[in-house]
Amino acid sequence: MSWTKIDQDLCTQCGICVARCILNFKEVDGVITTNAGMATCSLCGHCMALCPTGAITHEKMDMGNFIDLQKKLPFDFDGFEHFVRARRSHRLFEDKEVPREHLEKLVDLCRYAPTGSNRQTLEIMIIQDRDKIQRLSDHTVDFFESRTGDLEKEAREFEQAGKEIPQITKSALTMADTLKMVVTARQFGMEVIFHRAPAVMLFHSPTETSTPKDDCVIASTTVSLAARTLDLETTYIGLFEFVANRYPPIVEELDLPPGHKVFSILILGYPKLKFLRTVDRKPMKVRWA
Repeated sequence: MSWTKIDQDLCTQCGICVARCILNFKEVDGVITTNAGMATCSLCGHCMALCPTGAITHEKMDMGNFIDLQKKLPFDFDGFEHFVRARRSHRLFEDKEVPREHLEKLVDLCRYAPTGSNRQTLEIMIIQDRDKIQRLSDHTVDFFESRTGDLEKEAREFEQAGKEIPQITKSALTMADTLKMVVTARQFGMEVIFHRAPAVMLFHSPTETSTPKDDCVIASTTVSLAARTLDLETTYIGLFEFVANRYPPIVEELDLPPGHKVFSILILGYPKLKFLRTVDRKPMKVRWA
């Protein structure tokens, strides 16, 4: 039984579906037919989104969620550039909870962020419990306090085994002084992992999928931009990503599904500071070939 069906009364035989998806659509004697199933269909939805007459339906997808697109984007390049350049990393937040409905909107939007092979396997954990956030912060600092000296040893072991040193380990080695300051900051009562943010979003995925890291980073970047439309600001927390998948107390606290790892982390809330202008950045290096 095919997942897709064509209403021949609506179909104009334009051939767009065949051009887009030769695995699931074909033309025989001037009539387009379809036979989509698990082996051939990735649930991308493109055939329905492209069909001019809406003749195609899919039993595995919500046809009511195929919304007509505007003929013209609601913004131009200059407006979008301004929006992107106005995003900043915020680490000072108002002591104000983020409404559940705002977080639900951001989560739902991530459904539409691209994923490798359209696997759609990433998941999100949202933490608002202040005590839980503090525990995760303390575990993170505990790790750095006890393991900073082991990073060089870890790097040497990879080299001796003829393996490439993981990029996240390389980055941690270059931040040795910063990690020491993180440990010192806690001694003075500072929380410098999640910065007392009212909400933490963890993007995690099974490692056995096409592009787990890319999927999570694309989703978190989508959130970091979309949050601004709700008067929320964010920042990425790489320090926690470094320990989230390797320190047993954190692994136990998070209790992710089997086979999952954390690949991106955002903190978010209502910012205390308001930036009044954009900032400078180095010119992008580019090669034209």
